[in-house]
Amino acid sequence: MADAMVLATQKWLNEKYGNDSRFNKVAEDGITGWGTIYGLRRALQIEEKLPSLSNNFGQSTYAKCPTVKKGDTGNLVYIVQGGLWCKGYSPGGFNGVYGDGTYAAVQRFKRDAGFDDADGNINKDFMKALLDMSAFKLLSGGKEEIRTIQQQLNKDYYDFYQICPCNGLYDRDMNKMLIYALQKEEGIPKASATGTWGPSTISKCPRLELGKSSNVVKLVRYALVCNGISVSTSSKTYDSTLDAKAKEFAKLLKLNKKSNVIDYTIIKSLLSSNGDPNRSAKGCDTATKLTKAQIQTIKNAGYEYVGRYLSNTPGGTLDKALTRTEIENILNAGLRLFYIFQESNNAASKFTSARGKEQAERGIAAAHSLGIPYKSVIYFAVDCDPTDSEITNYILPYFRQVVSIFKSKPYTVGVYGTRNVCNKLRKQLGITKLFVSDASYGFSGNLGYVMPDEWCFDQFKTDITIGSGDGKVSIDKVGISGNDICDYGNMIEGSDKYEFYYPGEDDYADEIYHKGVLRVNLNPNGLRVYCRTRSDKEDTLKGRKWSLPYYSDLVHIIPQYAFYLNIGELSETNDLVDLIAYRASDGTIKYGYIAVSNTIVLPGSDKYVATVDSEIKEDIKNLYYQEDFTSYTVNTGDYTLKKANKEKIDNAYHTIYKLKRDVKLYDIKRNYKGVMSAGTIIAISESYSGNTDNTLVRVNRVLNENDEWIGPVKKDDGTYEAGYIEYQLNYGDLPFYRTINN
Repeated sequence: MADAMVLATQKWLNEKYGNDSRFNKVAEDGITGWGTIYGLRRALQIEEKLPSLSNNFGQSTYAKCPTVKKGDTGNLVYIVQGGLWCKGYSPGGFNGVYGDGTYAAVQRFKRDAGFDDADGNINKDFMKALLDMSAFKLLSGGKEEIRTIQQQLNKDYYDFYQICPCNGLYDRDMNKMLIYALQKEEGIPKASATGTWGPSTISKCPRLELGKSSNVVKLVRYALVCNGISVSTSSKTYDSTLDAKAKEFAKLLKLNKKSNVIDYTIIKSLLSSNGDPNRSAKGCDTATKLTKAQIQTIKNAGYEYVGRYLSNTPGGTLDKALTRTEIENILNAGLRLFYIFQESNNAASKFTSARGKEQAERGIAAAHSLGIPYKSVIYFAVDCDPTDSEITNYILPYFRQVVSIFKSKPYTVGVYGTRNVCNKLRKQLGITKLFVSDASYGFSGNLGYVMPDEWCFDQFKTDITIGSGDGKVSIDKVGISGNDICDYGNMIEGSDKYEFYYPGEDDYADEIYHKGVLRVNLNPNGLRVYCRTRSDKEDTLKGRKWSLPYYSDLVHIIPQYAFYLNIGELSETNDLVDLIAYRASDGTIKYGYIAVSNTIVLPGSDKYVATVDSEIKEDIKNLYYQEDFTSYTVNTGDYTLKKANKEKIDNAYHTIYKLKRDVKLYDIKRNYKGVMSAGTIIAISESYSGNTDNTLVRVNRVLNENDEWIGPVKKDDGTYEAGYIEYQLNYGDLPFYRTINN
């Protein structure tokens, strides 16, 4: 809502300084914002006669800032009065006269900042605090006990740093203020203090002992309250109550607290998200595809849990995707495995509802293809530092879709992100499986935010190299809470297949032949799919059970370049539709019908031409757009399709593909033979699916390490033969997502 006095301030700024080329005119809308604050700062810099102006209240502005006091008149008083109106303190007018009203307003401002007995004049420290968007009144969500601590910190330490907000929120400003206070108590000179944990702050961090008193004990009490642990903040003494509260905090973060001592490990964790980065950990995560030697290095180093990525980032260069072989080796080593889904989620703007739906489906498909046990948690990454507004506008809509998709799926949603992200998703969406990115201690979403309840994993140090030789590997250290012990049962057995949706009685399907042909739709307008209608819609076809659908029976449109399984005629040799399996919009596999003819031969060899909708005629006409899967490969430049170059292998022409991810491999009798790894070059000669399972496609040859074409399945006698793999229509039908890629 517009404020008349803020508007008056804006008008005065533009009228007084608008002709100065160094001054940026402010919007005259009556609303306090950074634009108005910047205008007041630049106005002050002009009055200070600085040679150049800036939006910042920097060292030069601070050094030249005069004390403005009762009885003064002129532009500096206007600036003070304008700042007071923008802050919500009424000086009684806007007239450039520092009278009783302005003096009283400054006193109210100072009291809110923690200075009960201060006068009503304004020096450089308070001018800096005034010309800022910081709040000195309790904000929504703030706590009065936090505000009291903020006021006390200002009173005791402002001269070592600056006057900070008193809004009741434990935020970045308050976190820095606490560290500045600690640095002052450590004896670090003001010129060397930074408000961050540098080598000097770490080395000088005191060791507090039960029964002793000091100002640092009081800072520990402040920090405990900021971290959600209620304790008295009036005492400087380390007593038994404080010791119990410190133990409570240590238990929350799974820290080892020494008896009757509060040392660096506890203090650092109270005042930073990552705590002591050199503390031991039971967990780690890595983007490295782990060999047996590297897995043994991790185990020998005392780690019990390993986090790995489910997939690669499309278009990315890092090959980080977990493989079945890797899973087997990790589990056989006695380690536990947790799963991360992260595909270029490194900016808030990349999080949308559509992307949430897409990535949820891909995460589930990746987990399923790897045989990961049902009910396992998939931690979706927020690999950035979103603000509160960005969480509301981007992150929440993304995760609402993820949660919605997972409701009907056998896996569990988790989130990897800052403390702020994890806390908000837990509160608003009920996500309780949380992987906190505490190692990013400079992120605004970690500074000043409490550790979320029910956290599972706590990444507190990154890019550590352990081991040597073949076992050398880079990992991140991860704390373990025990809220996700990664024990969800056995891996999905190799004999398990993806469950297609088969039409039931309500779908009017009387028989399904599993064998079909993989087709590609090249029609830019899509391939229309229908639910089939009963014959009573066509009196002239009463001798037949089925009829051609109407356009109103449309259920899906298969996009250009997507592939599907054409199972063919449903029950007779002469039919108007073909049954197909396709990937629906929700990621599931469903069955439907495509129109292939409007002419049938009735019993007695009578030809009948059915009357059909114009759209159905168009469908039949456009059937020439439908091609066999093996006629095309993926164009890696723009992920469209290109005509395949056939290669002759063993007197038969094949299309050559490269697997994008691990797949199950079966012999010609449908016996599970293990895993065919991502990156394998395969040769397929036909588009037909398996005779008894339409989730499979025949692979005749693979390219071995000697650039020789051999069968993918090794027989007992040492020879090789053809086999079958899952083409994974349920993972993705479009070129960008295909398992059998190019």
